[in-house]
Amino acid sequence: MGKTAVITGAASGIGRAVSLAFADRGAKLVMADVEADGLEAARQEAEARGAETVGVVTDVTQQASVEALADAAWARFGAVHIVHNNAGVLIRAPMLDAAEKDWEWILAVNLWGVIHGVRAFVPRMLEAGEEGHIVNTASEAGHFAGDGYGVYNTSKFAVVGLTESLARELRNTPLGVSMLCPGQVETGIFTNTNRPASFQRNGDDVPVERRATDNAMEPADVAAKVLAAVEAGELYVFSHVDEARSLIEKRHGRLMRGLGN
Repeated sequence: MGKTAVITGAASGIGRAVSLAFADRGAKLVMADVEADGLEAARQEAEARGAETVGVVTDVTQQASVEALADAAWARFGAVHIVHNNAGVLIRAPMLDAAEKDWEWILAVNLWGVIHGVRAFVPRMLEAGEEGHIVNTASEAGHFAGDGYGVYNTSKFAVVGLTESLARELRNTPLGVSMLCPGQVETGIFTNTNRPASFQRNGDDVPVERRATDNAMEPADVAAKVLAAVEAGELYVFSHVDEARSLIEKRHGRLMRGLGN
Protein backbone atom coordinates (compact mmCIF):
# COMPACT_ATOMS: atom_id res chain seq x y z
CA MET A 1 0.00 0.00 0.00
CA GLY A 2 2.72 2.48 0.97
CA LYS A 3 0.17 4.98 2.30
CA THR A 4 0.00 6.75 5.65
CA ALA A 5 -3.12 6.08 7.72
CA VAL A 6 -4.22 7.96 10.85
CA ILE A 7 -6.65 6.15 13.16
CA THR A 8 -8.22 7.57 16.32
CA GLY A 9 -9.50 5.30 19.06
CA ALA A 10 -6.67 2.99 18.04
CA ALA A 11 -5.94 1.48 21.45
CA SER A 12 -8.74 -1.07 21.31
CA GLY A 13 -11.75 -2.40 19.46
CA ILE A 14 -12.40 -1.34 15.89
CA GLY A 15 -9.61 1.26 15.87
CA ARG A 16 -7.02 -1.30 16.91
CA ALA A 17 -8.31 -3.83 14.38
CA VAL A 18 -8.30 -1.29 11.55
CA SER A 19 -4.74 -0.30 12.47
CA LEU A 20 -3.60 -3.91 12.33
CA ALA A 21 -5.39 -4.47 9.03
CA PHE A 22 -3.65 -1.46 7.50
CA ALA A 23 -0.35 -2.69 8.95
CA ASP A 24 -0.85 -6.00 7.18
CA ARG A 25 -1.33 -4.08 3.94
CA GLY A 26 1.96 -2.22 4.32
CA ALA A 27 0.61 1.16 5.45
CA LYS A 28 2.48 3.54 7.71
CA LEU A 29 0.45 4.17 10.84
CA VAL A 30 -0.25 7.12 13.08
CA MET A 31 -2.27 5.64 15.93
CA ALA A 32 -4.11 7.93 18.35
CA ASP A 33 -6.01 7.37 21.57
CA VAL A 34 -6.58 9.04 24.92
CA GLU A 35 -5.48 5.85 26.71
CA ALA A 36 -1.66 5.90 26.67
CA ASP A 37 -0.93 2.36 27.88
CA GLY A 38 -3.42 0.69 25.58
CA LEU A 39 -2.21 2.80 22.67
CA GLU A 40 1.40 1.76 23.16
CA ALA A 41 0.44 -1.91 23.37
CA ALA A 42 -1.55 -1.65 20.12
CA ARG A 43 1.25 0.29 18.45
CA GLN A 44 3.77 -2.39 19.35
CA GLU A 45 1.46 -5.04 17.95
CA ALA A 46 1.20 -3.16 14.65
CA GLU A 47 4.95 -2.61 14.58
CA ALA A 48 5.51 -6.33 15.10
CA ARG A 49 3.62 -6.87 11.86
CA GLY A 50 6.22 -4.81 10.03
CA ALA A 51 4.52 -1.42 9.94
CA GLU A 52 6.24 1.89 10.55
CA THR A 53 4.24 3.33 13.42
CA VAL A 54 3.94 6.25 15.75
CA GLY A 55 1.53 6.56 18.67
CA VAL A 56 0.18 9.96 19.66
CA VAL A 57 -1.87 10.36 22.82
CA THR A 58 -4.81 12.43 21.62
CA ASP A 59 -7.98 13.85 23.16
CA VAL A 60 -10.35 14.13 20.21
CA THR A 61 -12.65 16.44 22.17
CA GLN A 62 -10.00 19.15 21.86
CA GLN A 63 -9.24 20.74 18.49
CA ALA A 64 -5.70 21.65 19.59
CA SER A 65 -4.99 18.02 20.45
CA VAL A 66 -6.19 16.81 17.05
CA GLU A 67 -4.20 19.55 15.32
CA ALA A 68 -1.14 18.30 17.22
CA LEU A 69 -1.93 14.80 15.95
CA ALA A 70 -1.97 16.11 12.38
CA ASP A 71 1.31 17.95 12.96
CA ALA A 72 2.89 14.74 14.29
CA ALA A 73 1.66 12.73 11.29
CA TRP A 74 3.11 15.11 8.72
CA ALA A 75 6.31 15.57 10.71
CA ARG A 76 6.91 11.83 10.87
CA PHE A 77 5.79 10.67 7.42
CA GLY A 78 5.45 13.81 5.30
CA ALA A 79 1.98 12.89 4.04
CA VAL A 80 -1.40 11.59 5.17
CA HIS A 81 -3.57 9.57 2.81
CA ILE A 82 -6.21 7.95 5.03
CA VAL A 83 -7.87 9.29 8.17
CA HIS A 84 -10.25 7.18 10.23
CA ASN A 85 -12.11 9.33 12.76
CA ASN A 86 -13.12 6.39 14.90
CA ALA A 87 -12.98 7.28 18.62
CA GLY A 88 -16.34 6.80 20.30
CA VAL A 89 -18.05 6.42 23.67
CA LEU A 90 -21.47 5.25 24.79
CA ILE A 91 -24.06 5.50 27.52
CA ARG A 92 -27.26 3.46 27.42
CA ALA A 93 -30.14 4.87 29.41
CA PRO A 94 -33.36 6.82 28.85
CA MET A 95 -32.66 10.33 27.57
CA LEU A 96 -34.42 11.91 30.53
CA ASP A 97 -32.03 10.14 32.91
CA ALA A 98 -29.01 11.66 31.16
CA ALA A 99 -27.31 14.61 32.82
CA GLU A 100 -25.97 17.59 30.93
CA LYS A 101 -22.44 16.20 31.36
CA ASP A 102 -23.52 12.93 29.74
CA TRP A 103 -24.69 14.86 26.69
CA GLU A 104 -21.53 16.93 26.63
CA TRP A 105 -19.26 13.88 26.82
CA ILE A 106 -21.03 11.83 24.16
CA LEU A 107 -21.27 14.74 21.73
CA ALA A 108 -17.71 15.89 22.44
CA VAL A 109 -16.21 12.52 21.53
CA ASN A 110 -18.60 11.07 18.97
CA LEU A 111 -19.47 14.24 17.05
CA TRP A 112 -16.88 16.88 17.84
CA GLY A 113 -14.12 14.28 17.60
CA VAL A 114 -15.12 13.74 13.97
CA ILE A 115 -15.50 17.47 13.33
CA HIS A 116 -12.04 18.12 14.76
CA GLY A 117 -10.57 15.34 12.64
CA VAL A 118 -12.13 16.70 9.47
CA ARG A 119 -10.99 20.24 10.18
CA ALA A 120 -7.45 19.22 11.13
CA PHE A 121 -6.76 16.85 8.23
CA VAL A 122 -8.95 17.47 5.20
CA PRO A 123 -7.69 20.95 4.24
CA ARG A 124 -4.07 19.76 4.40
CA MET A 125 -4.89 16.65 2.40
CA LEU A 126 -6.62 18.72 -0.28
CA GLU A 127 -3.68 21.08 -0.43
CA ALA A 128 -1.33 18.14 -0.96
CA GLY A 129 -3.43 17.07 -3.95
CA GLU A 130 -2.88 13.34 -3.49
CA GLU A 131 -5.54 10.66 -3.58
CA GLY A 132 -6.84 9.88 -0.12
CA HIS A 133 -9.80 8.78 1.94
CA ILE A 134 -11.72 9.86 5.05
CA VAL A 135 -13.56 7.27 7.15
CA ASN A 136 -15.91 8.44 9.91
CA THR A 137 -17.32 5.94 12.38
CA ALA A 138 -21.05 6.47 12.73
CA SER A 139 -23.26 3.53 13.74
CA GLU A 140 -26.40 1.64 12.90
CA ALA A 141 -27.70 3.96 15.61
CA GLY A 142 -27.20 6.85 13.21
CA HIS A 143 -29.97 5.55 10.95
CA PHE A 144 -32.72 4.51 13.36
CA ALA A 145 -33.58 5.07 17.03
CA GLY A 146 -33.24 2.42 19.70
CA ASP A 147 -34.60 2.17 23.21
CA GLY A 148 -32.12 3.58 25.70
CA TYR A 149 -29.78 5.02 23.07
CA GLY A 150 -31.19 8.53 22.71
CA VAL A 151 -28.00 10.42 23.57
CA TYR A 152 -25.86 8.07 21.50
CA ASN A 153 -28.40 8.15 18.63
CA THR A 154 -28.23 11.94 18.58
CA SER A 155 -24.45 11.93 18.19
CA LYS A 156 -24.45 9.25 15.50
CA PHE A 157 -27.31 10.74 13.45
CA ALA A 158 -25.20 13.90 13.36
CA VAL A 159 -22.15 11.98 12.16
CA VAL A 160 -24.22 10.47 9.35
CA GLY A 161 -25.34 13.93 8.22
CA LEU A 162 -21.84 15.30 8.51
CA THR A 163 -20.35 12.46 6.48
CA GLU A 164 -22.95 12.57 3.73
CA SER A 165 -22.39 16.33 3.47
CA LEU A 166 -18.62 15.88 3.41
CA ALA A 167 -18.94 13.31 0.63
CA ARG A 168 -20.90 15.80 -1.48
CA GLU A 169 -18.40 18.58 -0.88
CA LEU A 170 -15.45 16.36 -1.78
CA ARG A 171 -17.03 14.57 -4.75
CA ASN A 172 -14.90 16.45 -7.31
CA THR A 173 -11.65 16.10 -5.38
CA PRO A 174 -9.08 13.30 -4.97
CA LEU A 175 -10.52 12.45 -1.54
CA GLY A 176 -13.07 9.71 -1.03
CA VAL A 177 -15.36 9.42 1.97
CA SER A 178 -16.83 6.45 3.84
CA MET A 179 -18.92 6.10 6.98
CA LEU A 180 -18.68 2.98 9.08
CA CYS A 181 -22.04 2.00 10.59
CA PRO A 182 -21.44 -0.98 12.87
CA GLY A 183 -23.96 -2.91 14.86
CA GLN A 184 -22.79 -4.58 18.03
CA VAL A 185 -19.09 -5.41 17.85
CA GLU A 186 -16.93 -7.00 20.54
CA THR A 187 -15.18 -3.80 21.65
CA GLY A 188 -14.57 -2.02 24.93
CA ILE A 189 -17.25 0.62 24.35
CA PHE A 190 -19.56 -0.95 26.95
CA THR A 191 -16.86 -0.80 29.63
CA ASN A 192 -15.23 2.53 28.76
CA THR A 193 -14.04 4.30 31.91
CA ASN A 194 -12.01 7.07 30.30
CA ARG A 195 -14.45 9.87 31.01
CA PRO A 196 -12.33 12.99 31.69
CA ALA A 197 -12.90 15.01 34.84
CA SER A 198 -14.37 17.86 32.81
CA PHE A 199 -17.22 15.57 31.70
CA GLN A 200 -17.92 13.89 35.04
CA ARG A 201 -21.53 14.22 36.11
CA ASN A 202 -22.68 14.99 39.62
CA GLY A 203 -23.76 11.74 41.23
CA ASP A 204 -23.49 8.23 39.86
CA ASP A 205 -22.73 7.64 36.21
CA VAL A 206 -25.44 6.31 33.94
CA PRO A 207 -24.80 2.56 33.68
CA VAL A 208 -23.82 1.22 30.29
CA GLU A 209 -25.89 -1.92 29.89
CA ARG A 210 -24.67 -4.40 27.31
CA ARG A 211 -27.38 -5.21 24.80
CA ALA A 212 -27.92 -8.95 24.61
CA THR A 213 -27.20 -10.23 21.11
CA ASP A 214 -26.14 -13.45 19.49
CA ASN A 215 -24.57 -11.86 16.42
CA ALA A 216 -21.84 -9.62 17.83
CA MET A 217 -19.04 -9.26 15.29
CA GLU A 218 -15.31 -9.42 15.86
CA PRO A 219 -13.42 -6.14 15.25
CA ALA A 220 -11.13 -7.79 12.69
CA ASP A 221 -14.15 -8.64 10.51
CA VAL A 222 -15.32 -5.04 10.67
CA ALA A 223 -11.81 -3.84 9.81
CA ALA A 224 -11.85 -5.97 6.67
CA LYS A 225 -15.05 -4.24 5.60
CA VAL A 226 -13.45 -0.83 6.20
CA LEU A 227 -10.44 -1.61 4.01
CA ALA A 228 -12.68 -2.99 1.27
CA ALA A 229 -14.80 0.18 1.35
CA VAL A 230 -11.76 2.42 1.13
CA GLU A 231 -10.47 0.51 -1.87
CA ALA A 232 -13.88 0.50 -3.58
CA GLY A 233 -14.79 4.08 -2.69
CA GLU A 234 -18.00 3.04 -0.95
CA LEU A 235 -19.80 5.61 1.19
CA TYR A 236 -21.80 3.29 3.46
CA VAL A 237 -20.16 0.45 5.39
CA PHE A 238 -22.50 -1.72 7.48
CA SER A 239 -21.26 -4.55 9.64
CA HIS A 240 -24.61 -6.27 10.22
CA VAL A 241 -26.18 -5.90 6.79
CA ASP A 242 -29.39 -7.90 7.26
CA GLU A 243 -30.13 -6.34 10.64
CA ALA A 244 -29.51 -2.83 9.33
CA ARG A 245 -31.59 -3.44 6.19
CA SER A 246 -34.60 -4.55 8.21
CA LEU A 247 -34.50 -1.60 10.60
CA ILE A 248 -33.77 0.99 7.92
CA GLU A 249 -36.65 -0.33 5.80
CA LYS A 250 -38.99 0.09 8.78
CA ARG A 251 -37.82 3.67 9.30
CA HIS A 252 -38.10 4.38 5.58
CA GLY A 253 -41.66 3.09 5.64
CA ARG A 254 -42.56 5.47 8.46
CA LEU A 255 -41.02 8.36 6.53
CA MET A 256 -42.94 7.50 3.38
CA ARG A 257 -46.20 7.25 5.34
CA GLY A 258 -45.48 10.72 6.69
CA LEU A 259 -45.28 11.92 3.09
CA GLY A 260 -48.65 10.39 2.36
CA ASN A 261 -47.26 7.49 0.29
